Order: sequence, then C-alpha cells, then structure tokens
Amino acid sequence: MNKFVWMLCIGVSFSTAQISIIAVEELPVPSIEQWNQPRFSPSSKEIFLTNAEYNGIWQYSLETGLVKEITRERHSGFDFAISEDGSKISYRTTVQEGDHITRLQEAIEVTIKNGNRTVWNRGNSIQTPKFIENEMTIPEKYQMESLPPATATRTTAILGVEENKIVILNQSSKQLIDPLGDGRYLWPVLSPDRTKLAAVDMERGAFISDLNGKNVVRLGKCNAPQWTRDGRWIIGMEDKDDGHVLIGSELIAVSIDGNVRILLTKTSSRHEMYPAVSPGENKIVATTSDGKVFVLTYEEVR
Repeated sequence: MNKFVWMLCIGVSFSTAQISIIAVEELPVPSIEQWNQPRFSPSSKEIFLTNAEYNGIWQYSLETGLVKEITRERHSGFDFAISEDGSKISYRTTVQEGDHITRLQEAIEVTIKNGNRTVWNRGNSIQTPKFIENEMTIPEKYQMESLPPATATRTTAILGVEENKIVILNQSSKQLIDPLGDGRYLWPVLSPDRTKLAAVDMERGAFISDLNGKNVVRLGKCNAPQWTRDGRWIIGMEDKDDGHVLIGSELIAVSIDGNVRILLTKTSSRHEMYPAVSPGENKIVATTSDGKVFVLTYEEVR
C-alpha cells in the first residue's frame, strides 16, 4: 500500500475542540475505473466504490487488497445501500434508457457472499431502495399515515428526498420534513444515535436539525456531509467550480454547533471529494477528481 503520512492541523478554532488529519494512505485499487463516491462497510473492513458514471459497484478489502465486482449494471452506483450487517447491497438500475415514461428501472438486492440477485421492484420512475436494518425496503410502499402492525418498525431511517422534502421513517410513520422552509435538499444522513440529521439545501448550504425539522443549526457550505462516529463533527467537502468544471475541492470538518470549521486537507495537486466516515475507526475515505482513493486517519482533541 502506497502510504503518505501528513501531520496537519489546519484551520481556526472558536473553542477547544479540534480535529486533524494525522495520516493519509492512497489505496492501490486498479486504475481500470475512475473511482467515485466510496463508503465503508459496517465492519470498516471493506470499502464500496462506484465509477464516475455510476455504472457498477465494487468491493475493496482493506485486509487483502482484493477488488470484487458486485455489479456493472447501469446507474447502479447511484445512492446504493448496504445492510447493517454488511451481508447485502441494494441499488436501482436502468434496464432501458428513456424519459420518465419510456425508461425501465429495477430495484435490486444482492447477497454479497454468493451473488444471489433479487428484483424487488420495477417501473419507469422508481426510488432507490433502502435497508431497514437488514431488510431491504421500497420507499414507495410507505404512505403518510402510520403503518399497519404487520409492517410496523421501531427503526428510524431516512428514505430519501421526495417533492423536495426529506423523507423519514420514524417510529413506523413516514414523515416529510422541510427544515429550512421551501428547501431543495440533498444528501440527508442520520446521526449515529438516530436523533438528528444533517443535509444540504441547494441554496442555503448544510445544516443539522432534529427529526421533526426543528432546532436547526446552519453549517455553511459543506457538501456531501457525513457524521463522525461519535456524532461530534460533520465531515464534508468544500468544492469550487467556474460554472462548468471543478477547479478545487478540499475536505472540511464542522462542529455540530456550527462554531468550529476546520480545513482537513490542503492539496493543490488533487481535489478530494465525497468523504465517507468509518463507523468503527477514526478514518475517512474519499476519492479525488481523477479517480484515486485515499484513506485519511484523524484524531480529535477535546
């Protein structure tokens, strides 16, 4: 593994809280794809990746360095989901291209160990499937009213974005929330304790709220936000473009009270994007604009 070690502590703090990158490793993944939007497995022993066109999903083992192809289906890498035990993966694929009337999409579940593949939904405009713990679910099946007892769940989950609002399954009831009012939301993600969410409004930037859309804390620009495993920081990217192409992107950390903002990377030679945080270790995985994959180790000072 090609390993670079940096000692960084970049940024200005408004309290005693600090977070900094202490090591960076470039993963030796094959250059056959321009890798994109990585995420850790629940065990933190694997990293799942798609490519720049979202056409496929791959699993990289941090223990063996081996890459396993899960699928090469079209658009399957967009917003795919992993079960909480790490045994299954779900995604939406485009079987036939077309507009919202003529195209054909499928919602798929794959068992990673043996490759068993099940089609759960099919239509011309379906939502990406999710997992409720270890069971795949179709967001379309949930209505605004409470669910009947046979399908009730105590698990809180984010089902996506619908009608520009964030969709939450909370105590067996589907809720649409609009924390900022007339928002257009991206990248909603639950906190580790499932009591808060972070998301981005396309006009007003990142924020944190409770699950009713109240007690909003504004974070400024912080795209593709992710919670650290202790729930004390939001990791995201601060990307810039000239209106057409990307001209820069760095990783940042923002404290959950919005008072501390720290630049985690400062690398003019590459643009780090789409961070994902390990659920089991103080590590972040990110890709670069040219398709490389880096794992960054961080430390916190309280």
